[in-house]
This record gives sequence, structure tokens and C-alpha cells, in this order.
Amino acid sequence: MTNGREGSVDASKSLNSFNAGVIGAIPLGSTFEIRTGLDFQSKGTESENSDGTITNKVNPMYLELPVNVAVMLPLNEKMKAYIGAGPYAALGLGGKLKTTTTVDGQTNTTSRNINWGNDNPADPNENSTGLQGTVGSGDFKRFDFGANIIAGLDFGKFGVHAQYGIGLTNTNPGRSNEDNANKNNQHRAIGVSGVFYF
Repeated sequence: MTNGREGSVDASKSLNSFNAGVIGAIPLGSTFEIRTGLDFQSKGTESENSDGTITNKVNPMYLELPVNVAVMLPLNEKMKAYIGAGPYAALGLGGKLKTTTTVDGQTNTTSRNINWGNDNPADPNENSTGLQGTVGSGDFKRFDFGANIIAGLDFGKFGVHAQYGIGLTNTNPGRSNEDNANKNNQHRAIGVSGVFYF
């Protein structure tokens, strides 16, 4: 899975990450079904400043609940395709922020856990972060909301599932919302998964 965040950085790119979970299919007649469950999503992006001296790699991890409505398209007796869409809600569980700084040819790398923030930072001396340059607000909001577009093929007991996740929530917490350049940091995720049916 590759993921990224929209927003104001000098240079950024998506990182490969992973997902795993349990998905259930609830039939709605012979043509439609609801595909829902719990999905553990690791999302990642890498950004650097204009002169390349500071690089941040961040991998927030979420527990995600999708609710997708899919149209089933039988291809033959043993195979069917589907396409659909729907909302998701996600809860941030953890993750890492890795910062690499290069000064005068010397490189230093540090790693720490992601700080989860909110919209009301109370103490400016807590949770100082390097990701957005904010103080007292954390790195990401803990709750995320968005929409998925899905498609896949079912071969009986197994299948192939693809999705594009579109974050609709600004993931910047607290004071970073006041920065016009950082008002629209939303997750974007493209994923391909193997599916096993029980």
C-alpha cells in the first residue's frame, strides 16, 4: 500500500506500507452487497525541506472501519467482479516519526512515537513536534474520516481487492490549522490486498 498527505511541504512522496484485517460481505439481493469490517492500516509519507537537510518519514497506524456498498458483476460460474464506494472512520493507534538531519556533511537520525493531538492544545510546553513545526498540538489528529472507492475480483475462496482511500479530515491538529499552507493535510491511500473467504 502506498500513502501520502496533501499539504505544504517543499518535497514529498508516498511510502509503501501495509494493511491487514477482517472483512465481511452482507448480501443485499443478488446484485448488491455491503462490505465492512475492521482494517489495520499503516499509512506513510516522506517529506524534506527545500535544501534537503531535513527529511521526515512518518508512518501513522490506524484501525479503520469501512462501510462500502458494492455492485456484484458475475463473470462466469466461478468468478465475479465488484465495484463500489463508501465512507470509513479511523482511529489512530500508534506509529513512528523518523527525522534525518544533515549539517556540514554530518547526518543524524532520530526516531520517536507519533504524538496524537486535537483541536485544543492547552499547554504550549507539551508535545513539541518537529513534523509540522507546531508546539502543544501533536503530529496528527487521532480520528480520521473519509471515503473509499473499491474494486475487485472474487474466485470463490479467495480474491483480489483494490481500493483508493480519500481522507476528508484535516489531519493537522491544533495550531497547525491556523497556518493557511497546512489547512488541507488529508490522507490519500492506494492499496491492493489478497482476500481469503471463510
